[in-house]
Amino acid sequence: PDPMLRDAIQTCRDKLPDRPRQALDARLASGGGKDDDELASSLGMKLNTFLQNFTRARQLLAECLRRRGVHLDVELGA
Repeated sequence: PDPMLRDAIQTCRDKLPDRPRQALDARLASGGGKDDDELASSLGMKLNTFLQNFTRARQLLAECLRRRGVHLDVELGA
């Protein structure tokens, strides 16, 4: 575990708008134990809204990390 990478991820996550951050947090917290319908419902979102917010969160998080010099393809070994 790289503490600088962890800090960059946390900083970028904290900068996300509320609804995308909630969708991301819900998906991560479920650890794959709940389907997206359940997660959407728990957040008071329709499934499509949840998926749009999750996608937006991923895109914004990736952009923020790139600006901080984190190259996801390198970090993930892709």
